[in-house]
Amino acid sequence: MTNLIEQGSIEQDVCDFATKLLERRGGLVEWTDHNDDAAREGTAIVPTEIADLFDADSETVQLSTQPGSKGWCLSLATDFLDTASQLLELEPRVGTFCIPEMYLKRGDFEELVSREFSWLNARVRLQETRPVRVEYHTWWFHALFVSEDRWETRFPITVNASSGTEVQMPNPLDLWELEPHPTACRQPPTTYKRAVLQAQRQVQELAGKFLARMDGRLGRDRRRLREYYNALLRENHQKKSRSQTKPDPEQQEARERAVKLEMRRKATELDERYAMDLTLEPVVLTRMEIPALAIDLSVERKRARRKHTVYWNPLLKQLESICCTRCGSGTFSVAFTNEEVDPLCARCAE
Repeated sequence: MTNLIEQGSIEQDVCDFATKLLERRGGLVEWTDHNDDAAREGTAIVPTEIADLFDADSETVQLSTQPGSKGWCLSLATDFLDTASQLLELEPRVGTFCIPEMYLKRGDFEELVSREFSWLNARVRLQETRPVRVEYHTWWFHALFVSEDRWETRFPITVNASSGTEVQMPNPLDLWELEPHPTACRQPPTTYKRAVLQAQRQVQELAGKFLARMDGRLGRDRRRLREYYNALLRENHQKKSRSQTKPDPEQQEARERAVKLEMRRKATELDERYAMDLTLEPVVLTRMEIPALAIDLSVERKRARRKHTVYWNPLLKQLESICCTRCGSGTFSVAFTNEEVDPLCARCAE
């Protein structure tokens, strides 16, 4: 009895999931009455691009929980999940949210800025502090390293859309203050390149143990390869010294060349087997708009002057770094170029 109840429950869940998925893609689903022992059957009227996934001749797709039936079979014993994943691929992967109100710090920001930042080669003065609304883009990346073994993970990169600085923000979807923001700006995000740059750096750190392990394996196999073929070369010389008859020098050299050639070929195969192939793919983007404080700074470098803005983040309750215009890293030790007065981190300024 328990197995029948569980089976019926799973079947109902699958049908409910398929119904919601089709309706979300613009379909209209209708189920026929059925007995408890009979397979569920229904009909879905769907847009043309959805009907093409089922190779349907029209916009009508038959639904059934009975394997082997026509149309879309809603059973985990079939390719149901593969088809569902194709439908999910059509889903938008961008969520827009906001936090309407947050407490913004008051007080002496000039002292706070001077304490947090080191200005390496310019004179910096605080001009104005003003409340603003800032959008933060949290890009979720899927990273996959493929070599003799494979490693994968998923991780977020959050970028301040106004300053371009990476910020170590909490997961937006974990914030209880978060609300949907359907009226948010729909223009394509400009933070993608910056997020990819930071993701490429971070994935090297995240995969550090895996990369070290692969380097260790490669070094071990190279050592074994050299030991094996060097042993063959030594054996060839030993045969030459023990031989009572004078060996043919050309044959000896030919055997030695053949061994060395085979060793190089095997070494090349080894390098190809351990070559690293990295795939870094954006999966989801969360756009979150929150209140923040913009702190406008007047920067004087020699005879040039320019305004720069840093932000006080109410979620982190701290100032955010300035983005280096050369390498893209966030920094609190800032130098500036002579004419454009572009910010640089200490390493790029050297």
